[in-house]
Amino acid sequence: MGVIVLAIAVLPRLRVGGRQVLEPETPGPELAQLSDRIRYTARRLWVLYVGLTALEALALAALGWLGIDDRMTNFEALSHAFTTMPTGGFSTRAGSMSVFSAAAQWIVVVFMLLAGANFALMYRGFVRRRPRSFLRDEEFRLYLALALVASLALSAQLIGHDVAHGEAAVRTGVFQAVSIMTTTGYASANFALWPTLLLLSLFALMFVGASAGSTGGSIKVARHLLTGKVLRRELDQTVSPEVVMPIRLNGAPVEERTLRAIVAFILLYIGAWVIGSGVIAVDSAITGAGLGTLDAIGATASALGNIGPGFGGVGPMGSYAGLGDVSKLTLIGLMWAGRLEIIPVVVLLTRHYWRL
Repeated sequence: MGVIVLAIAVLPRLRVGGRQVLEPETPGPELAQLSDRIRYTARRLWVLYVGLTALEALALAALGWLGIDDRMTNFEALSHAFTTMPTGGFSTRAGSMSVFSAAAQWIVVVFMLLAGANFALMYRGFVRRRPRSFLRDEEFRLYLALALVASLALSAQLIGHDVAHGEAAVRTGVFQAVSIMTTTGYASANFALWPTLLLLSLFALMFVGASAGSTGGSIKVARHLLTGKVLRRELDQTVSPEVVMPIRLNGAPVEERTLRAIVAFILLYIGAWVIGSGVIAVDSAITGAGLGTLDAIGATASALGNIGPGFGGVGPMGSYAGLGDVSKLTLIGLMWAGRLEIIPVVVLLTRHYWRL
């Protein structure tokens, strides 16, 4: 949200438009209009963001006040609220959220889901009191559906592999599915020790991402949704070539230029992940860092999606400190490129850009 402060407080004094700065921070097909003036829009987003952060801090602190979770002090509550809403995932404890009560973990799940939703949509739903906006939004429906399916799948696998049972299995499955999907990166268990099938499920979630217009990283649900519609249109037009089928999102047509940009982004994203995985795997073999194949591709996906923990030695209770310099520099580059949505970085590295 700091970039939005720049857009509304600093850049107007320099006669630089705020929209050009705000659009990359709300990635998706287009910037949802909340008002005619970008300054009012940014202020309202800030009010919503600060309000949700304060609400989470109070909810967590109440657990300590009521004696439900003695470890959840006011400091702990504020610290975790500050790292949940920006989907940062940093904890004050080495064990992340696993050291706190079940109630605290469920509260964090709720706010991770909110942090992964479109803030413009939440503004319309919560502030303007239009709850039907959530039901009408195609991306939000898919976002919740993916989170639900992933949570059920992980919970079932935890029970099936005898890793956890009962409420603990459901809570752990929901928590880790939401944490990885929204790119928050919290951990309620050391999932680096889980069976391979469970790790592959988490790995797949690293490429889903949260909603467009959220604080999350990775590919984003809106891009997956529109890519699926493009694929369906291609199949339909293969059967009936004469049919004209514009792609629509929430009833509004999406420009072909936007669709091409989405497909280009996904291809660049996958390409960056493949190249990064190769570099880290080779460097790990040379330096003896001890990363396996799944660990290397997981670390790359985690860095590119700005998630945080990977698998194996770089898991939620581990560290990236043991990696070689080449691997660390590669991960730094991937984190930077992933946060900037890749395409601006690729453009920056082209000769045509510097000739201009």
